[in-house]
Amino acid sequence: MTATLPPASPAQQLIARVKNLPPVSQAALKLVNLLDQPEADNEEIVHAIKCDNILTAKLLRACNSPYFGLDEPVTSVDQAVLILGHQQILHIVLTLAFGSAMVVPLPGYAVEASELWRHSLITASAAEIIAVETTGMNVEKPIAFTVGLLHDIGKLVMSQALTPDLQISIRQLIEQQKLSRSEAEKTILGTDHGEVGACLLKSWHLPEEIIEATANHHNPTVEPLPKLSVVTHLANCLAHLAGSAPGWDGFAVRVNPQAVATLNINENRLEAMVAEVRASFDKVDTFMSMV
Repeated sequence: MTATLPPASPAQQLIARVKNLPPVSQAALKLVNLLDQPEADNEEIVHAIKCDNILTAKLLRACNSPYFGLDEPVTSVDQAVLILGHQQILHIVLTLAFGSAMVVPLPGYAVEASELWRHSLITASAAEIIAVETTGMNVEKPIAFTVGLLHDIGKLVMSQALTPDLQISIRQLIEQQKLSRSEAEKTILGTDHGEVGACLLKSWHLPEEIIEATANHHNPTVEPLPKLSVVTHLANCLAHLAGSAPGWDGFAVRVNPQAVATLNINENRLEAMVAEVRASFDKVDTFMSMV
């Protein structure tokens, strides 16, 4: 008897229709999976990067840029990790690996080239700030940075599926019925960019917590126990509040009060965190120049 496969979800169906999926470095995916392994050491990180010659060359070029101001030229991945540390190297490698895919314009979202990428980097910085400051959850900074970086990757796929008529329908729901962008997408398409992004990351075999954080960054999981999407949600909101709002519909992003309460962040601290995110803009612009 032949087993019957479950029907494809709306997100899976949408991805199947898209011809130009974002390119992905297997070395970068390996690094993301290493985040889930506390016992991973520098040797494993170096080995993963060395598997991608192009990524290695870009990394060495970035390490030798004026931004880092190193006294000696960096000539190997081993030396780069030793001097800058694996956390800084992770930032650089993920920026290089995913940046080229995310600097494209997204007509379906009325987003100019590089706007989504800048917003993603700012969200990654915000997620790190939350990981350090919050007492409500225990989240490692590299994981926080990664989910901030990847939270909107579904928009690369969704933008290709959004015809002008669908764009108009979504915009009308947001403006006339005061729906969030996520709610409007689900009403029209049966899915949203968070679910599509999570589906894409699942096909790349990334850790489940990163998939969950991407899927639910507009509707974070707070009960019965808070999940990583709580951090991603607030990081995305901080990025928007700080002035990083790609596309015309930035106003449709809403802060979930339960997420803020879960992370034990009061109003004054929230305002201070917005200021910290704004202060990270120069660093973000430097990282963008590395791509």
